[in-house]
Amino acid sequence: MSQPIDHSTVESTMRLIHEREWLPLLRHTEQPETVQRQLLSAILSSQRDTVFGRRHGFASIHSYKDFCRAVPVLGFEDLRSDIEGQEQSGECLLTAERPVHYVQTSGTTGKPKYVPLVRSAIDWIGQYQRLFAYAQWSGVPGIYDGQVLVIAGLSVEGHMPGGTPYGSMSGLMNEGLPPAIRQKGVLANGILAVNDYRLKYLRLAACALSAGSLSVLATPNPSTIMKLLDVIRSEFALLVEALTVGPRHPIFSQGTAWTEPIPFERARIEYLQTVAGVASTLDLAVLWPELRAVITWTGGNCAALIPKLRALLQNDRAVIEMGYLSSECLGSLNVDVRQNRCIPTFQEHFFEFTEVNEDEGHMPDPVLLGDLRQGKKYHVLVTARSGLYRYAMNDIVEVTGWYNRVPTIRFVQKGKGVTNITGEKLYEHQVVEAVETVLRVSGIVCEFYVMLANVEAAGYILYLEHAVVSGAFVSRLDQQLARLNVEYQAKRESGRLQPLRVVPLRAGTADAYRSHCVAKGQRDAQFKLIRLQYTHDCSFDFSSHLL
Repeated sequence: MSQPIDHSTVESTMRLIHEREWLPLLRHTEQPETVQRQLLSAILSSQRDTVFGRRHGFASIHSYKDFCRAVPVLGFEDLRSDIEGQEQSGECLLTAERPVHYVQTSGTTGKPKYVPLVRSAIDWIGQYQRLFAYAQWSGVPGIYDGQVLVIAGLSVEGHMPGGTPYGSMSGLMNEGLPPAIRQKGVLANGILAVNDYRLKYLRLAACALSAGSLSVLATPNPSTIMKLLDVIRSEFALLVEALTVGPRHPIFSQGTAWTEPIPFERARIEYLQTVAGVASTLDLAVLWPELRAVITWTGGNCAALIPKLRALLQNDRAVIEMGYLSSECLGSLNVDVRQNRCIPTFQEHFFEFTEVNEDEGHMPDPVLLGDLRQGKKYHVLVTARSGLYRYAMNDIVEVTGWYNRVPTIRFVQKGKGVTNITGEKLYEHQVVEAVETVLRVSGIVCEFYVMLANVEAAGYILYLEHAVVSGAFVSRLDQQLARLNVEYQAKRESGRLQPLRVVPLRAGTADAYRSHCVAKGQRDAQFKLIRLQYTHDCSFDFSSHLL
């Protein structure tokens, strides 16, 4: 539970970070190409005697061109046997030092992926969190004056056959927060380990409600915040009762018992009772008047939720982009939280980029950090100390500007968010833009929608959680998709793509979909809604949720 802490402790921590880590980062942003070149050389030198290093002649690599010739672009399946073999045998197959942790991620299909982390990579997560915390502290006055609510996964969820622990990246990031900030956390130990979906959210909501001086709320996906608020609104009376009764209340005693003391402040309970009459419309500003900022993803699919999130806050409160993050790497750092300018983590990862080519043809050659162009979108390749070499992240980022000599980037979408039935190459960001435009023009409020590409039927189906869908809506959406994608238009006009279908879903489908994905292995706090998929990749049964 939250511990009282002197504000001077946070301030002294931040001033130390500024001198020891922030100023060196600023110096490095003036010479990113040099930093990247030295980093690649250091990685290859340290791993030259591994099986992978000998196999690809690391000792003979003296330039980036040599590196490209010696090592092909790789996916996880290309590395899986070495990752698993290294864990089981202890041999130096991929890295000279033995991994001390693995990050588990399910992906969308197939076996779980276990991404190795060596000790220096764990240490880097701590440094990353210190730098990000400093950017927040310097950019948003008072952000850490109060309590902190971080909703993340677990750092340890199990152990590999060789005994090495595995867990979530968000859990490791939570543990990597500076102690002065972690001590302000309001979540009870073990609360995130509760398996029962409803019970976990009730306990999260109870902890959140108890925090009268909450000044920052952080979680990767804004849908988690919306879900938390929905629980608070619908179960408000029960939650206030639970806080008043304490650990003996069924919310805390059922299932895995919660024996920690509840932070009971009579003034907070009295305040909650004064707003009980408007519980169904409570927003973040009313629940936590001292809230200074929300830290979450604002790009990709999450962008659709940000306007609603901002409407729940006081006008001057900050919504801070959490950065381009994944199980494989922390890909960008937000160095300007007011403008949400994020730079690639060029000190820790060697980056290559291939420009997104929506036309037919070959994949462009990779370019390096200094060759990126503003306004262009790129696929990302990463080489890291923990055994990922020229690893295809399956992510698309866009260059938004510059911070000194380093490009700033934003996450656009997963690479898998591209479908191609008959040459149209429809992108997820095009679907999101088209649907959001038509929803706005039609005066419809809807947060949950998924478009499926049916290859066999040669057409697209949009599933939409809304009671009424008119023919005009379908026509407008078809026109918007044609406007954004000329190949979609051509294929529709030629009849190679069948007419678009829009299918209404009953209320509650979004929660059912999320629960299904969590049960399949996605982490609730990091849940990512892929809005464009192939029907054969989607295991959720939409037919049972039709109106």
